[in-house]
Amino acid sequence: MHYAVSCITFDEVVYNVGMRTTITMDEDTAKIATQYARSRGVSLSKAISELIQRGTRPRARIKYVNGFPLLDLPRPKKPVTTEWVKTLEDEQW
Repeated sequence: MHYAVSCITFDEVVYNVGMRTTITMDEDTAKIATQYARSRGVSLSKAISELIQRGTRPRARIKYVNGFPLLDLPRPKKPVTTEWVKTLEDEQW
């Protein structure tokens, strides 16, 4: 019998280590990031990563109908029918 042996080289291990970077930001931005990190109980690096990711996500489009905010969702490709909803409910329970 032949057995496959896998080994991890030093290069692979180093490749997966987190990157250390120095950034410069204005004082107000640093305060916001620091407050966010403290409130979430995470490191400043993690907080900055979360804030960048959150800031680059597409925002929900909101429209107002008779003064009430509604999500402006794209039309579904397949019409939503009562039968389809019942099928989905049956799958959930």
